[in-house]
Amino acid sequence: MNFIIKFRETKRETIRSIFRAALALTMLYCANLPNFAQTCMEKTAVQTAEEAAGDIDKKRISSHFCAVILTSADDAARIAAANDREGRLMKKLVETEAKLAKRSITGFLPQFDFAVSDSATVQKEKGDYKSKAIEAGVTQKIFNGGKSLLEYKMQIEKSLYDCLENESAQKERQKQVTAAYHRALLLKLRGDALKDAAQNAATVFEAACLEAEQGMISSAQFLKSQVQFMKMQADANAAQSAFLDSSRALSDLMGLDSREKIFFEEGMESGQEFKSRARNLNERLTELTQAALENSVALKKARAEASWSKKRKSLMLRAFLPSVSLRAGVSLNGRNWPLSEPAYSFKVILGFDNNPWLPMSLSKSAGLEKGSLASMSDAINGKGVIDLAWPSQFKLSSLGVEKALLDAEKTQREIESQVFGLVQSLLAAEENARLKFETSRLKEKYLELYKIQLEQGEIKMTDWLEELAECAKEKINWLEAKIQAEELAKSLEDLCALKL
Repeated sequence: MNFIIKFRETKRETIRSIFRAALALTMLYCANLPNFAQTCMEKTAVQTAEEAAGDIDKKRISSHFCAVILTSADDAARIAAANDREGRLMKKLVETEAKLAKRSITGFLPQFDFAVSDSATVQKEKGDYKSKAIEAGVTQKIFNGGKSLLEYKMQIEKSLYDCLENESAQKERQKQVTAAYHRALLLKLRGDALKDAAQNAATVFEAACLEAEQGMISSAQFLKSQVQFMKMQADANAAQSAFLDSSRALSDLMGLDSREKIFFEEGMESGQEFKSRARNLNERLTELTQAALENSVALKKARAEASWSKKRKSLMLRAFLPSVSLRAGVSLNGRNWPLSEPAYSFKVILGFDNNPWLPMSLSKSAGLEKGSLASMSDAINGKGVIDLAWPSQFKLSSLGVEKALLDAEKTQREIESQVFGLVQSLLAAEENARLKFETSRLKEKYLELYKIQLEQGEIKMTDWLEELAECAKEKINWLEAKIQAEELAKSLEDLCALKL
């Protein structure tokens, strides 16, 4: 009899040792999970340091703590813009080129020329002949068919187009930062939901180990519970790893140091009351569309290109118009210094220099000496080669204008369609998020009732773990729907340059 009792005690101790070893291995497997309490303490320390700093930016604290707190996607975009040295350099470059284009007014100013000569001619059987001269003149173009003004405006529009290109590139970088922010936030919230579920499962699993030791549940049920528990821990670990990767990618886009840690302050817990941002958007569709058209960089670029193409075509047509210039000059000639007898000259130049078929110029000159008319002369000068390709070039220019106008119209229609699509998608996304929110809340209430049934022994622990995983899944679905709605709202706000 004593032998049988000792054998049973030995068997019970062996079973307890096996369960204790299984529990130890399971907890050791989960030991690589981040310490949630320690993270909260670090976060609280960061917030306390930020409040104590006072004059330090709310979104960035002392580099001693190496942390950045983000409350929205706008914070991430602002920090990325502040750290974007290449973007600032490009902005300064295009702004400097724009200022240079505005100051390029040499085509409207007079041209000055000045010359001094001193020569000596040696002649056989004659005395040497010396001559000295000083000449100065000014030429002013008084008419050229508006070509100078048109070229000036084309330079201005070219610089404007470059500025718009740079602005478009900056907005594209902001979109990348915003997308990375929402992805990191989603993975962070997903990881938190799975981690909470894993922590709850750990408490229940520990109780299950005690029940297994006492023989209250079978080994099969215990092993099934252990598999479910370890799967939840593995999902939590994978979510945490994915969050760290996305957080590092966001940090790189924001231009942060690798030592700086990112904290997210945007609250989207499943118990939070759902609030819609897309009310009455259909009634505001006209307003939003007009705001998007006025703010669109793509449309401004298309219109600038169309305007530049029109000016280029007009410039080609004005090549047939003559240019009229006036020139006045004074010269001093003599054999010895100082020269004291000035002579004046005046010239009218009628130029067809840019004419593709007959490049030539006509001029009429008059000279004055000692207050009286000394000379009159006419001249015709031809130069260059007849441009036989001009008709084809003009045809290409005309087609370019038509294409640029069509591109501008197409861009406008695309923006209108984009606004309409974003509004409808946002309304659908918020309705989906509201339904997911209600489902998640009901699932949590159902889980609380299910836990009471578990404590009363009415259900199996494996069933409760399955419901716990389902509840975490519904919470993640709600968070995904909410962040999708936030992304659509942010896209609509950026497109229309206003807050919803």
